[in-house]
Amino acid sequence: MITKVNQSELGFATLPTIMALTILILAVVSGMAAWTVSESLLALGQQQAQQAYLYADAGAKDALTRIARAAGYTCATTDCYQIDMIDGAENGCSTNNGCGLVTVSAADGSVGNPKIITSKGRVKNNLRRIQVDVLISTNGEITSASWQELNN
Repeated sequence: MITKVNQSELGFATLPTIMALTILILAVVSGMAAWTVSESLLALGQQQAQQAYLYADAGAKDALTRIARAAGYTCATTDCYQIDMIDGAENGCSTNNGCGLVTVSAADGSVGNPKIITSKGRVKNNLRRIQVDVLISTNGEITSASWQELNN
């Protein structure tokens, strides 16, 4: 026996199916958007950390140049000079946009008393530090420079 279907019952299963698919699509799209934002922030943080390292490296090289020009060069107070690293921007250190902060110990650079350069690179909340131990000959020439990144 064949039964007649009411016109009002024809689309009954369609509405819940469409709603379920819509919710599923929204959940997938929201998840993808959150993942994209998370990855973008992570990549930005890594880029800033790498820039901070390069700024610390540049500060250490600048201090080595100063020592090469004058073996007795010293700048023993903490962060005694700064180098703004962003083109066209002043006060890179005060705004944390990018700078190098350098300290050079007052040591004489002998084997038992190496001259120590501490250079910090700062970009936003990223801070990287490099230490260079410098040995200077009796003639005033740099004979050795050992580099290491400091973790604290």
